Amino acid sequence: MAIVTFWNDNTGKIGQTYSATAIASFMGIEHNYKTLLMSTRYNDQVAMNAFGAENRNKTLGKLTKGMNTMDLESGMEGLAKLVSANRLTPDLITNYTKIVFRNRLEVLSGPRKKADVDYERVYSTCKEIINSANKFFDIVFVDLNNGLSSKTTQEILKMSNIIILNMEQKKSEMEKIAKIRENKNLFSPEKILVLVNNCDRKSKYNTKNMSREMGEKEEICSVPYSDLFSDAMQEGNTAEFFVNARIKRIDDVEDRTGFFIHELKRTTEAIIYKMQELQMRM
Repeated sequence: MAIVTFWNDNTGKIGQTYSATAIASFMGIEHNYKTLLMSTRYNDQVAMNAFGAENRNKTLGKLTKGMNTMDLESGMEGLAKLVSANRLTPDLITNYTKIVFRNRLEVLSGPRKKADVDYERVYSTCKEIINSANKFFDIVFVDLNNGLSSKTTQEILKMSNIIILNMEQKKSEMEKIAKIRENKNLFSPEKILVLVNNCDRKSKYNTKNMSREMGEKEEICSVPYSDLFSDAMQEGNTAEFFVNARIKRIDDVEDRTGFFIHELKRTTEAIIYKMQELQMRM
């Protein structure tokens, strides 16, 4: 139904994976869409480990005592081999994912750092993998590599239905986003949502003020920093974090976690609205 790609043009880490994981998780538990979160980043297992993959691998290692086992957490390599052999079909994608919420959210990791893994070869197959996934899932969230130096990155941006431009909460970032949006070949205005990562609502540059300065008709999206969510990601308890938040109905915007949930709700609704606009244009 929709390919939703998270991208930024920064050289360092600005919280893109943190935001992508939070948004995909909230979408998976609160909305009835079959959702895939996939990372194309080399040796970046943050999203997978946020759902307990690292703990599972340690347990498997103890149980198998060094025996060779199929590592489905590094499923991108397996899918790349299927692409190369012209054997990839949409229904096979789920064989290489980790199921978080059944029929709601699955996660596909990026290539791991291994001696026998040619990252550039694997990355070049991402376009085919995303296309196939889009035929099986309602939403494919892509945590994409930074920058525009790669042809594959540009191709994925072109095929994306929605591009989420990730930014830091800085004045200089507003100027950078404005420059990026001048490239309408890659960043068509109707496809763009701007997202502030690790947003601090008490900053002078809150989303309302930044939206006004950037000339946005609607308030730009944000994912605030949450210490509890950050801890949950590091401990592999992301799914439990959102289940507990839903059970406890945390919605007090004066509370830090409540505001975090409130902004995720606002952001996922903005994505859904974009998806609906897309369907009306088709």
